[in-house]
Amino acid sequence: MSASLALLVLAAALSVGPPPFSLVGLQGWKAQDGKRDTRYDLVEDGGTRVLHAVCDDSASGESWQGTVDLRATPILRWRWKIAGIYPDIDERVKGGSDFPARVYLLAGHRWLPWTIKALAYVWSNGAHPDPQSPFPSPYFKQEMIVPVRIGAQGVGQWQEESRDVRADFARYFKAEVDKIGAVVVMTDCDDAHGRGEAWYGDLRFEPR
Repeated sequence: MSASLALLVLAAALSVGPPPFSLVGLQGWKAQDGKRDTRYDLVEDGGTRVLHAVCDDSASGESWQGTVDLRATPILRWRWKIAGIYPDIDERVKGGSDFPARVYLLAGHRWLPWTIKALAYVWSNGAHPDPQSPFPSPYFKQEMIVPVRIGAQGVGQWQEESRDVRADFARYFKAEVDKIGAVVVMTDCDDAHGRGEAWYGDLRFEPR
């Protein structure tokens, strides 16, 4: 067994969901192209390998496709860090829907588009009147954008996050979602034609 295959086997044994960047890097992840791509690289930060995103008037992500059983492991934990927010943009409209860091979760069947439901956990820029309130994406009505962290507080420092994904699907879509089929991380800055930078640690699904 090769060293890379051994790491994949170890990663599968240790986690449910996407392979951890800290163990296997981007093996198991796939680049999602945009009109102009955000650059994603693996870097060492504090002795741990993490995913580094650099955005320059660009929008693309890294995705993992696979099934996560939300009945068994509904809790998503991850950590992220950003270099700064995008000030003075309206995230709720086309032309302003940029976030320095996002984590997408997708449920449904991609060949049946009307069944797709998407949660986007974001580090919000916080420039609107009710920054803590989730809102539908201006680009895709079956996507809810959920501000998990808001504004400049904590910029430049790792932040630990935790969400009950199954409860969030029930809350925002009024539907019982038992499984998801994809996870995407994304740093975008194309609507405001700006620049951004973010770091993503491992994403883990766990029991309640």
